Amino acid sequence: MPDATQLNGAFVIDTNSVGNITIEGSGAYSRTTIDRSVGCQNLTQKLVTVRQDGEISFHNEAAEEVLFIVSGRGDATLANRRHALLADSGMLIPPGQSCNVVNSGRNELVIVSVTSPQPGQKPASQADAILRADNKVTVHEAEERSTPAGEGRSFKLLIDPRYGCRNLTQFMGSIEKSRAPFHTHTYEEVIYILSGEGIVHVGDQSHDIKPGNCVYLSPGTPHCLENQKDEPLTLLGVFCPAGDPSSHKDQTD
Repeated sequence: MPDATQLNGAFVIDTNSVGNITIEGSGAYSRTTIDRSVGCQNLTQKLVTVRQDGEISFHNEAAEEVLFIVSGRGDATLANRRHALLADSGMLIPPGQSCNVVNSGRNELVIVSVTSPQPGQKPASQADAILRADNKVTVHEAEERSTPAGEGRSFKLLIDPRYGCRNLTQFMGSIEKSRAPFHTHTYEEVIYILSGEGIVHVGDQSHDIKPGNCVYLSPGTPHCLENQKDEPLTLLGVFCPAGDPSSHKDQTD
């Protein structure tokens, strides 16, 4: 189990304290940050690091996997097609397909990977989606429109059912200096903090969050995020079942 702080129906994990490092490929390693050990039933989140000139292969026989490039630059090969991986971009790896990623930049390539379902588990309710005819499986945040999610908050959808993803929705969120009202989701969600600092409130408990922190939120958990700084708090979110992050939300405060 990763080094995690337990809240009411949630966990906060500092990736720097996660010791379960797995060597993968040539010059690459991963850390499992969120899985069933913290109560997550449908998602597995990993932080993958590929050193300069290193490479790694991704393959899941029955699960979908979505990647998000935190920093660095890479080149991915999937089904004999090349895809450039830039910071703030997402990528879908469909079940049964193999994807080879090479670090083509001068710095470490840092990736957040989320898969669903977990090994040996059946999928949750799946979206009615098929892979795109143009084989597009990558998207950069600059390609997507920003959608308001309340005062001082917005999100951009990345990989979701529009790209043929049936189990997951991946998005980037931005929170200006504000505090959201308490609310709950019907879905299970994993979060990775990209930049800025803030506070996650879960019921009557609170925990500071900063870049590199991961948050697991179980369905029905009353929570909210707060940013007390002038710098925006930005995050990567992935939830299951797939859908719209502004739907399936109940206001509780």
